Amino acid sequence: MRLGSAELNLISDGTFRMDGGTMYGVVPKAIWGKLHPADRKNRVDLGLNCLLIRTGGKNVLVDTGLGTKYDRKAQSIFHMQAGQLVSNLARVGLQPEEIDLVVLTHLHFDHVGGCTQYNHQRQPEPVFSRATHLVQRQDWVEATQTNERTRGAYRPEDFLPLEESKQLVLLDGDAELLPGLWVHRIGGHTAGHQMVYIESDGEKAACLGDVLPTAHQLPVNYMTAYDLYPLETLDAKRYWLAQAEAENWLIILGHGIDQKAGRLTRRDGRLSLTPLDMDQEN
Repeated sequence: MRLGSAELNLISDGTFRMDGGTMYGVVPKAIWGKLHPADRKNRVDLGLNCLLIRTGGKNVLVDTGLGTKYDRKAQSIFHMQAGQLVSNLARVGLQPEEIDLVVLTHLHFDHVGGCTQYNHQRQPEPVFSRATHLVQRQDWVEATQTNERTRGAYRPEDFLPLEESKQLVLLDGDAELLPGLWVHRIGGHTAGHQMVYIESDGEKAACLGDVLPTAHQLPVNYMTAYDLYPLETLDAKRYWLAQAEAENWLIILGHGIDQKAGRLTRRDGRLSLTPLDMDQEN
């Protein structure tokens, strides 16, 4: 779809399932289960929605899904139907080497896995061979200096090859990457979690990453158990959702299934999402 002079596409890497309790944190299953039904293993379906932004003559990809490196055991645990990013990029006319920037909201395995793939020697190598990969420095520190609580969310083979190939740039806070294309460090989910914001000809869109993974998490207290800094998540959601509502932003949902993008509206005093089918959505 067009956003002013920019073009946006949702590019799917597929789907997977996560434990429903981890997706909704302190919200009881009696409440979230009515919104987002779980399977018999208490897992909920989630999308792996990557945002392609074509602006200023550049191709920018936001997040990369799970990728292709998982064995059968992991695929079974998470009911992965993933690894479709490259083929779906081809459907909109792009090859991996044509991606200029990869912006990573954070380095959890379900957002960065598609950055690398195994070569014939079973060594991980970058998928997007010419792209600069942009990560907040605070997020890099957390991903490379894990502890017992955080370790399971990261796979070094997803992101260390980017440093080795000199395709990694670490950011220190907010930055304008291209005219009208910004990242804002909003924290909450991780210390260096960042959102992506684009404005073109007065139209605005944003992807808040895992601070707002699905439309079901619109209430500010609905957040994942993975959020390391929940009070920051509360503050970020209050501030950015108010901005998005006031200025009629297009909101991109990284893990949405039925609702992947839309605009915010008020119904009976509560914030909701009016879904939008983005043209050429994959």
